[in-house]
Parts: sequence; structure tokens; C-alpha cells
Amino acid sequence: MAKYNTVQRDRLLDFLYENKSKAMTVAEITASIKQSGGKCPAESTVYRLIKELVAEGVVKRTVNGIGREFLYQLVDDEGCKEHLHMKCKECGRMLHMDKEMSEKLINTLSEHEGFCIDRKMVLTGVCSDCAKEQQP
Repeated sequence: MAKYNTVQRDRLLDFLYENKSKAMTVAEITASIKQSGGKCPAESTVYRLIKELVAEGVVKRTVNGIGREFLYQLVDDEGCKEHLHMKCKECGRMLHMDKEMSEKLINTLSEHEGFCIDRKMVLTGVCSDCAKEQQP
């Protein structure tokens, strides 16, 4: 079946590109588009489009913490598949871990603990900018 670039798909892709440093749930994406004053597709349409974009490799899907909720983010380069990511639980930014550091962490856990990390895993914590703001 042919894929069409609909107005809804274009709007969603524009939004994801504008917010490529953030990973968000479908509900957060929908709410943010509405808040920005843009015409927002129905949440069911966003779910359908996101599912297609994930299948195409344009958007990555990660688990939000230990829950059953998923976060979605635009894949901004092919290197995204080669390193781990870190999500700030304060500001929501998704940060790219250096490839060398990712490999070191993956290898250390594998060698010392016998635990193999899924490269799609996202580490959660607080970014340096938010940590500075929290200091008295």
C-alpha cells in the first residue's frame, strides 16, 4: 500500500523535527501541537501515523521508565542506532551518549555482570542544565 504525505503526517513530522531533542508520549505530542496553535490531528490519527513512522525507521520508540507507556522521538541520524540515550526527567530532553562511552558501559556490564544492554534502552536521570537549576 502506498504511503501518502497527508497534511496530518506533514504536521506531525514538522512538530517532531522542531522538537527532535525531546521524547514524548502520543498524548504529549497531541497536547503540544494544540498548545502551539497548530491544527492538530486526532489522537487516534497521531497513533496511526506514529506507528507508521516507527515502522519506517523515521521515529524511534522507547519505553517510558518501567511503565507500559511509550515515548517517541525523531531519529535525527543513523548514528542513533549505535549509541545509548539519556532522558532528563525534569525537562524531557533526550541526550545522545557518546558512542565510545556507550560501548564502554555496554562492555563493562557484559563482562562484569553478564548483563547485555539493549541498545534501544534509555537511561533516565537529570541533565546537567537541570541539575544546576536545582542547586541552591
